[in-house]
Amino acid sequence: MSSLKSKGIKAAKWSTIATVVTIVIQLLQLVALSQLLTPVEYGLMSMTMVVVAAAVNLTDVGISNAIIQRQDVTRNHLSSLYILNLATGAFIAAVIFFSAPLVVWFYNEPQLLNPVRLMALLCLLPALGQQFEVLFRKELKFDNIAKIQIVSYFVGFLLAVGGAAAGFGVYALVLSNLGNALVKSVMLMIQGWKKWTPALHFAKKDLKGYLSFGVYQMSSNVIQSLMSNIDYIIIGRLYSAQVLGYYSFAFQLCTMPVLKLTPLINTVSLPLYAKMQDNIERLRSGYIKTIALVSYLNAPIYLGLLVTAPVLVPFIFGAKWEPSVPLIQVLAVAMLIRSLIVPIQPLLQSKGRTDMYFRYTLMGMCVQVPGLALGTYWGGIMGTCIAYVVIQFILLIIQYNYAMRRTIGSCLPDYLRSMAPGLAYGMIMVGGVLVINYLSVAVFSQEANFIIQVAVGALIYIAVMFLFNKELFQNIKNRLISKTKLAK
Repeated sequence: MSSLKSKGIKAAKWSTIATVVTIVIQLLQLVALSQLLTPVEYGLMSMTMVVVAAAVNLTDVGISNAIIQRQDVTRNHLSSLYILNLATGAFIAAVIFFSAPLVVWFYNEPQLLNPVRLMALLCLLPALGQQFEVLFRKELKFDNIAKIQIVSYFVGFLLAVGGAAAGFGVYALVLSNLGNALVKSVMLMIQGWKKWTPALHFAKKDLKGYLSFGVYQMSSNVIQSLMSNIDYIIIGRLYSAQVLGYYSFAFQLCTMPVLKLTPLINTVSLPLYAKMQDNIERLRSGYIKTIALVSYLNAPIYLGLLVTAPVLVPFIFGAKWEPSVPLIQVLAVAMLIRSLIVPIQPLLQSKGRTDMYFRYTLMGMCVQVPGLALGTYWGGIMGTCIAYVVIQFILLIIQYNYAMRRTIGSCLPDYLRSMAPGLAYGMIMVGGVLVINYLSVAVFSQEANFIIQVAVGALIYIAVMFLFNKELFQNIKNRLISKTKLAK
């Protein structure tokens, strides 16, 4: 028990370090590219990624999490699965390459042909190192993954900014994605082959159990990808690449925290949940604590983004992105709600209920696709953003009633209490920032006012947490003291 707890703490530490560093790198990249690229180029890349992102989810065949969930994995199993991953990745990459003219026809954008064909490699490159990453995750060795992730994102950053500065346009983004994937896979292979070397072995019997688990997982991932990109598909089809560029910029900025924190939470939670899957009380307690953590982390980020966006965007990214400001404000609310929904995936996977997760994602698709289509049709891109907020509320209700109650039992009061403090403290922070903004806007410049808003918001949130949740600060203090003593 203590060993598992210590491994979980170490895993969380390294994953947190990697997440923080990669968020900083991606923010710097977003800031730099917003000055060097145009909304049209952002729109072209968004159209490309709609196709590629869905295809990438097929390459794993859904077996990665099956390897983590199962406790009887053999070397022959791993060899057969590795070969299957490589073959699937190569096949899907070929399909995407030859389907590029269809993508051009759908969006009526001739400039998409070569970016789509180049990005088809993104279906193959990750397969080279994917299984090694899964094995590291299974053993909670997140320090290896964290270091590799930091290096690969830094390489992607250099390629993106260097390519954009050299005038490559949308190809700077293509180069960044491919460079990131290649460096990550090569480093995973170098680290992984020291511990396990794939054999030239493939047998159908080795796939038994993995594919049945994987089919549901893969289908869920594809549906989730389509759900996540249906807005890009609709806007890209109905409007221009420039309009999609404004929307994708806003969406990228708002989803960056949830897209970074969600893998952190999922990768650490899944192996821990899997080891306590037979103890419902522990599983329920662990899940509720995860929701509370997500609330504490995301509430100040998204509520702060909501209130500072009018000053943040022109100051940091430039005046040409000001049409994205109202979109960012609405999407910040939607993403805050979405962040409280996402952690259901590792819970269901730990119980081996990928079938339930598949049905859950199918329900989500039935809500999200028509919701976003109607929102965009009636209200344009602002209608899309408003629809996103409504959809997240509906998904939150579905998650509790369909997934949570069936897996860990009725826990609505605990569920609501777990997310309430972070949201309440965040709202107090917003009130303080609005008051400070009202008092300082006529005195200070736009740049100084933004810095004041951020500083005051952070201080208010920390102060409120200290006043109402001293136990959290005491736990952090005790942990720091214990680490200092160990170091001595």
